[in-house]
Amino acid sequence: MQAESSTPVRAFPIGGLTFLCSLGTGILWNALYFIAESEYGFSERDSLLLAFVNGILYTVVAVNAGRVVRFLEGRMSPRAALGAVLLVQALLAPLVLIPNLTLLWFAAVAMTALGALQWPIVQHYLASGRHGREMRNAIGWWNASWMAATAIGLALAGPLESLGLMRWAIPSLLLTNAGAIAFLAAFPKHPPRHDSDTHAMHVPPNYRSLLGAARVLHPMGYLVIGALSPILPYLFNEIGTAEAVQAPIGATWHVARFVAVLILWRTAFWHGRAATLVVAGLLLSLGFALAVAAPSERLLIVGLAALGLGQGTIYYSAIYYGLAVGGAKVEAGGMHEALVGAGYFIGPALGLLSLSAGLGTPVFIGMVLGALAVGFFGAVWRAGRANSQSIA
Repeated sequence: MQAESSTPVRAFPIGGLTFLCSLGTGILWNALYFIAESEYGFSERDSLLLAFVNGILYTVVAVNAGRVVRFLEGRMSPRAALGAVLLVQALLAPLVLIPNLTLLWFAAVAMTALGALQWPIVQHYLASGRHGREMRNAIGWWNASWMAATAIGLALAGPLESLGLMRWAIPSLLLTNAGAIAFLAAFPKHPPRHDSDTHAMHVPPNYRSLLGAARVLHPMGYLVIGALSPILPYLFNEIGTAEAVQAPIGATWHVARFVAVLILWRTAFWHGRAATLVVAGLLLSLGFALAVAAPSERLLIVGLAALGLGQGTIYYSAIYYGLAVGGAKVEAGGMHEALVGAGYFIGPALGLLSLSAGLGTPVFIGMVLGALAVGFFGAVWRAGRANSQSIA
């Protein structure tokens, strides 16, 4: 019989672990492309290929996270599994100090795959034993923790690059993961039981349709990020942005996403409302369009800010409705993360397709905008069903 905790994990240890792990994630998922271009001379095609492989692997591992955790249950607790993931990531991080392209690829994809297992377990601990307002509040401070950390991680890349120390960014995961493991000691071996009767009381009928709408938009948000991150250094070069401020300006959408999460965390107007997702989808699409077409740094910042507000709202909605409807199971977090991975590989896949056909970046951007339009109208249709269920 598994020894379950009687109460949910407290905010401080899970928030601390999340913050430190996300500092590393911010570097790995975002600064990786600055590192690849400046240290290894990656072309746009090379960066898109790396992003595509990372996205595919992340999706496959995340969608199977529940199966992996169940397989491990007879051998170790979820806490021990999470600790093992963090330890292996930490040991892999210094490999990028060796000037070898194969090792860069190996370290990047291996740490990405481990991250796809890490976050569903963390989300399982976060939501188990929490319902309704308590779950929304927990998701709020948890989102604030990781989004603040990823923004800081990317912003720090600028000073590192200007000092010629960018190659030390990924090895810093050795320290952040060590700190995260220290916070993990305060976790129970197993999260508390998620009571099914209490769960049913806090999940209105329209939540399933809202989850459907959010899950259409959720990979669209990461499609945009996955498409934009590898080409952002080249967009900066086109408008003549100095290298020292490229990474901090690139963090604009992270900061805007953080602001969106703070607003949703501290308010209740959006709960169960389809209009919130519709507005978020518009902000995401228009923000991306402005960012890629911006002729100046000012307009690029405006586009990134709109994109971040939309993506933050979509992310918060998707994880809340997902964990609420999914009963806080590892599978619910796994599906949420799998959709992150899907967006991350679809965006670069479109880029590789356009470059391979000799169509260039403008056609790639047009393909992303087309995918966004299809996703947006699909989400509007699902959101309409949620409205009809609310009226009924």
